[in-house]
Amino acid sequence: MSDAPGDPSGPLAALPSYQPTAGPRTSAPVESVWRLLPLLSGEVVGLEPASVTAFLRHSLPSTWSLFRGVSRVAPLPPRIRRQSSPRPPEEEDDEPRARALLAACSDAVGTRVASGALDVSLSGGVDSAVLCTLAARHAPGRVRAWSMDVHFADAVERHNARTVARLAGVEQVDVPIPDALLPDLFEPAVIANESAILNARAVASFAFYAEAKRLGASVMLSGAGADEVLRGNPLALASALARIEEDRRLARTVLRAAVDNLGRSPDEARGEPWSQEDGPELSDAVRGGPWSQEDGPELSDAARGGPWSLQDTKASEEVLYAEWVLRELVLPPELRGARAHGLTVHTPYLDSRFADVALSLPESSLVREGVGKWLFRHAVRGLVPDEVRLARKTPRYGHTALSSPVRARWLELYRAWLSASRLEPMEVIDPTAVLMLLERYTRMEPQDPEADGVDRLLMRLCSLAMLHAHAAHGSPCPES
Repeated sequence: MSDAPGDPSGPLAALPSYQPTAGPRTSAPVESVWRLLPLLSGEVVGLEPASVTAFLRHSLPSTWSLFRGVSRVAPLPPRIRRQSSPRPPEEEDDEPRARALLAACSDAVGTRVASGALDVSLSGGVDSAVLCTLAARHAPGRVRAWSMDVHFADAVERHNARTVARLAGVEQVDVPIPDALLPDLFEPAVIANESAILNARAVASFAFYAEAKRLGASVMLSGAGADEVLRGNPLALASALARIEEDRRLARTVLRAAVDNLGRSPDEARGEPWSQEDGPELSDAVRGGPWSQEDGPELSDAARGGPWSLQDTKASEEVLYAEWVLRELVLPPELRGARAHGLTVHTPYLDSRFADVALSLPESSLVREGVGKWLFRHAVRGLVPDEVRLARKTPRYGHTALSSPVRARWLELYRAWLSASRLEPMEVIDPTAVLMLLERYTRMEPQDPEADGVDRLLMRLCSLAMLHAHAAHGSPCPES
């Protein structure tokens, strides 16, 4: 699936599709799991317990879905590797690369604008600023820029967004997202994303696209993916590994001691040749046995590293990491969240015409003195103001409940979805341990070192409970 059927886009832009591993076969993978589940009537529905365990421990293979009787068909990552560059390139070497990169970006944006994308999501960062300016050049007087007004939006970026819109000569539409609205939209956002979400930013995106659609937007350009193909955050991979290890440590505190379908503990089952391969022939033993690769100090190398390393492919770790971040974290709120409201989102930075150029650039052209996107920033000089072009990337909002003006409402929602009656049906979560963690969380301050990790886990657990309830009750497809 691409972000817009019929438009050229690279594999990094694609979301997984789904196919059944039990019940009637479909002629082709289905884009939405909610359209597939009704075909599994008569089968046990809901979330697959082994997948829930693997998901919380960041060891879910790309072909495993969270849902019983369903596997994922993941897009293949591109085979492109960074060029080798034994020395920093001289300035004259950068100029042709910069021109080629900007030309590829303008081509990708122009193609999207020509197909009807006349709205741009404008956060005020360099990526969205370039999209807005190029779109305005391709369609003078016809482009609108949309910005999100929510309490955790960066004040400097919001100021920069207004500056960019004024200089580009486009109308700017400020979309207010009331804090009190976000808890009520948590469940609809999870169902639309078809996976767990980590913080209120994804919920705010869901509200943003709903309001933009109501106000007349139909096809919108998004800067999603620029960081991944342009090394926007050089420390991202190392930071992600640290967060993943923290997530795994916390997950062990709420997961029940696992046994496989023969009643063996992980220690007894260790050494069993569990297969990572998925598909219709996936055995019950495999479905019951990922713990042997995930539990205890004897973690396998694959489970110790990033989940992107589980893929059997010759792509570089950087590309695998980028593909994982986009597939699991970035694109669902952007593409599926918008689609739930009837709005189409295009991601020009992930088009093959741009991504292939960006991914083939040498590392030394992208990262200079710890600053990412160096060549891109160099290429767009004169296109966007220097205060936007050279701005360092700001940390994104982490907490959901602790920093929210409606903290009490979020905590009330957490308690409702993390009750024993909600968690027991998933079979692998210890409700008592979750309750203890939640009570400890309610006493934390936002600056507590553990706050980020605990909040991520609670959001993921709530999301899983929502997905299980929706699947088990056979609710209608959110898009129908």
